[in-house]
Amino acid sequence: MLDKMREGSQGIAAKIILIVIILSFALAGVSGYLGGGNASVAITVNGDEISNASVEQEYKNERSRLQQQYGEQFDIIAASPGFVKQVRAQAKQTLISNLLIAQSIADMDLRIGDEQVKDAIRKMPEFQVKGEFNNEQYLSTLRRASYTPAKFSQSIKQDLVRRQLLNTLVSSEFILPIEIDNVDKLQAQQRVARILNISGRAFPQTTPISIKDIQAYYDQHEQNFQSLQQVSVDYVLLDAHKLSQKTVISDVQAQAYYDDHQVDYQRVERRKVAHILVQGHSADALKKAQTILLALEKGADFSVLARAKSEDILSAKNDGALDWFEHGVMDEQFDKASFALTAKAPLSDIVKSTFGYHIIKLLDIQQKQTLPFAQVKATVMKTLKKENADERYYDLQQQLREVAFEAPDSLDEAAGVVNTQIQHIALFSRDNVPALLDDPALLNLLFDIDFREEGLNSDVFELSDKRSIVVRVSNFKEAATESLDKVSDTIKSQLSEQNSRAKAHDFTLQVLEKLNKGESVEALLQDKSLQFSKALTLSRYSREVNPQVVQKVFTLAKPQADKVTRDWVSTNDTGDTGFAIIELSKVLDTKSATTMPALKEQLGAMLVRGGSEATYQAWIMQLMQNADIKHTLEK
Repeated sequence: MLDKMREGSQGIAAKIILIVIILSFALAGVSGYLGGGNASVAITVNGDEISNASVEQEYKNERSRLQQQYGEQFDIIAASPGFVKQVRAQAKQTLISNLLIAQSIADMDLRIGDEQVKDAIRKMPEFQVKGEFNNEQYLSTLRRASYTPAKFSQSIKQDLVRRQLLNTLVSSEFILPIEIDNVDKLQAQQRVARILNISGRAFPQTTPISIKDIQAYYDQHEQNFQSLQQVSVDYVLLDAHKLSQKTVISDVQAQAYYDDHQVDYQRVERRKVAHILVQGHSADALKKAQTILLALEKGADFSVLARAKSEDILSAKNDGALDWFEHGVMDEQFDKASFALTAKAPLSDIVKSTFGYHIIKLLDIQQKQTLPFAQVKATVMKTLKKENADERYYDLQQQLREVAFEAPDSLDEAAGVVNTQIQHIALFSRDNVPALLDDPALLNLLFDIDFREEGLNSDVFELSDKRSIVVRVSNFKEAATESLDKVSDTIKSQLSEQNSRAKAHDFTLQVLEKLNKGESVEALLQDKSLQFSKALTLSRYSREVNPQVVQKVFTLAKPQADKVTRDWVSTNDTGDTGFAIIELSKVLDTKSATTMPALKEQLGAMLVRGGSEATYQAWIMQLMQNADIKHTLEK
């Protein structure tokens, strides 16, 4: 039960409810699933149409997600019988669910304002630079995803109103304290057990694997011996960094730029202060600080008191002096007090910061000043070169975009625009992607059957903010089954492992049967140099034992007094191709997380999320059952 709840806490609905909908979901295209125009209709849901084109697009989206998820294994999975039918069915299910939710939203007249949409977009980390929204980053990211700002805003609005509905649906979900306590106790429970690990290595293959067996295995598992799809690529690369390297800036240009941007080359006002710190915020700490301030006001030497009284050990060694600092660097109250000091009034009152109480003395001021051109010339040259290169980059990028579209049958004109050569990358598969092309979206494009068969240039694809590429597939090699000769040794190894595992399995059942009958297994275990472990006290999160063993331990029935509960489990997930026999002897109800409120709070939240997911799934099922769904076009 607990494992199910842990799985539930990571479910799709829980993430929708509790996490801001991520950019990739928005870019997957939740908008536009309603059919229209003369498009052939695939499905009608309560009278609303879903076009065949929408099904095809969602099928491609789902296929792309699977490609990204499974990487090099995707070709093998895609070759399995029924793959296309299964993915298409999932695509239809997604569109139907989305449309049912959209219809519910319309029925409830739920709305999201434009300002809410703007605020949500500004908060997306994908569009931020150093924690702040960056419009250039925003537009660049949308261009790479082939989205216009209007289309993206509309998709976000749909997502937000969808989330508003889901929050309304599950916001009443709650869990009783007694339920939390019960699960809490189960989570904290410990169990005492002995473990007998039985490895397949203890049962080595002793007879040769026959050619007939190898051939039979090859015939039955042919899909496992496929080489991956491969493509070779021609491309034209536009790189802002290389443009910057070729850009030449004269001294005259640099001077003119400096003259127009002197505000950017100013050294802000800086302060140098000394301080005496009394740590903490207690009444005693304040009283101590007040005593020190009174002594200073009566003429005591600041440096002497700083060395003797300050609890900032490092600065105390330097008479309390700190390094130069600008406005906004220090603790807010310390900063405010430091920049309020003047030459005529250099001593502060008591200043309370997050560290404690300070008394601050002004030592020196560096006034704000414009730095001379000679001092910042190198920086000016670098900035101007970058700006010129960026301007040139965006100009060439637009030209490249136009040429790639207007002359799609060749990269010659695209290379001419950028004044570079067409580059070539030889055949590669998804498991050995060149670094330049190692972008999931770009790879999905290169291995997309429609793009490949069209044989045209791609649109400009932005690899980063300052690198763009136009690609075309120059050659394609289909996934193919490896010859038997090439995979014969691999098959021998797999068959040998299978045989060893089968023997280990039979041995495991034999030992378990004898134990349950009360018979001795000492001779059997000695023959294989095996023995039970000592009694282990295990929690649900024990890491020193195979996780499948731990999981099995906590599914066994509580043993009767002076008895044990036995069972076996496969440990194949560890690569050991083996098994384990478990003898559970005790169940210990240990101290729970009751004394740790934060952990119980997390547990309660997890249970609520699990309940929320169940509510969401039940609601979707109800919508499906009550809906009039007609598949008018099956493919």
